[in-house]
Amino acid sequence: MENQHIMEVNHLGFILIFFLAVLLLSSCSDGLNQLERIRERGNLRVGMIATPPLYFPDESQFRGLDYEIISAYAASLDVELTITTANTLDELLTQLRQGKVHIAISGSVPLIKDKSITVGASYRPNEWYVIGNRQNFLPDKLEKLSPGRLTVASGSRSSQVLRRLQRRYPSLYWMELPNSNNRQILEQINLNQIKFSAINADVFHYYQHLYPELKIAFTLPDQYSSNWLTYTDGDALLNASLLEFINSMKANKQMQRLDSTYFRHLTKFNYIDSVYLIERIESRLPAYWPLFQQAASEYGFDERFLAAISYQESQWDPNAISITGVRGMMMLTNDTARRVGVTDRLDPKQSIEGGAKYLNIIKSSLPESIQEPDRSWMSLAAYNVGLGHLEDARVLTQRAGDDPSSWIDVEKHLPKLSRKQWYQQTKYGFARGGEPVAFVRQIQRYFDILRLYQQEELLEKLDKPIELGRLQLNSPVL
Repeated sequence: MENQHIMEVNHLGFILIFFLAVLLLSSCSDGLNQLERIRERGNLRVGMIATPPLYFPDESQFRGLDYEIISAYAASLDVELTITTANTLDELLTQLRQGKVHIAISGSVPLIKDKSITVGASYRPNEWYVIGNRQNFLPDKLEKLSPGRLTVASGSRSSQVLRRLQRRYPSLYWMELPNSNNRQILEQINLNQIKFSAINADVFHYYQHLYPELKIAFTLPDQYSSNWLTYTDGDALLNASLLEFINSMKANKQMQRLDSTYFRHLTKFNYIDSVYLIERIESRLPAYWPLFQQAASEYGFDERFLAAISYQESQWDPNAISITGVRGMMMLTNDTARRVGVTDRLDPKQSIEGGAKYLNIIKSSLPESIQEPDRSWMSLAAYNVGLGHLEDARVLTQRAGDDPSSWIDVEKHLPKLSRKQWYQQTKYGFARGGEPVAFVRQIQRYFDILRLYQQEELLEKLDKPIELGRLQLNSPVL
């Protein structure tokens, strides 16, 4: 009788476990594929390496090239975007394997040799450099690089690139620094504490302006694209959707626009200019920063955007005066000062507020068809050359079959205003049309450096302290 009771209990227990298993499986298997599940739940989870220019974790308008692409993809699905950050490629792949994210954006890296990971979409091929401190002797090829002088962060994209190179250079070996990231490595090279490292071109062209002692020694032999990665156990429809979206962005010039926004203005590097800017960010800017914040809040701008304009105009010198009579922090003319109510152009508060107010007037006067970020760049061009001449350039742009609401198209035609065959066709006539193009690019560069400087202050708080004493040797392939 006791045995019968035990058998009945075991039978009931088995039935209970069976039904719990069925419920669990039915809750996990909802009959939806991965793409449908993302749409149904209204959320796309994405892992990204927290390194500008891929991703700026702050809340500014310009959040990074890869962020803008994935944000546009989430909008195309009509879902919210949730970003999870990682310091290294290894951390990013772990997030993907554990199901914490639907998509991992790796940036430029060799194809992942892992059957559990699928490359969903690729874009923007990128060169890789070996870099060092400009004060030192820099070799011009791998064979001249002293053994063990190359240092990268453990588990980083740089480490992955070097491992791929070992197939052709079996004597290549390097040092890896645990619990670190590429940003920290770059800072240490700038301080001459680390001699050499490997970094991709996009990251280098940003950080050389923040760390001006960085210099390219030579270019590595292979280029690698940025990749969107998914977990192989997902379904093919998500990958097909990603590829279709990337191709559509290439076809409608969105990739070209993003390249203009994030990279084109940074390819020219002026060592002296960058050194002076960093010095003045630390010595001059703090005294005027509250004024930029106040004006930005009042007129709807990013304070770093206004500060970048002011640096271009006066290098944050409230007493600056040009030979043409413009003066002050924002270099206002007498006519502009009167228009915006500035009575003393040499007063920093009045000058900054007046410049922001005038820029806001210009921006509000542009056609609604001009969207951000083109609206900001065209506002700057008009600030420099005047709204009338900007409109002339937009007319020439449209006549040429280009888009008059796109800055990358309009900037091609602005220089025509200095040539008679073109300006005689316009309403407002001659203008030095190349100057606003250079003006906009300079401000874009200063704006990005200010953002990068502040971003590093934010990210450094999250970094583990760098420990150079923990360098580990990566041995040659045997």
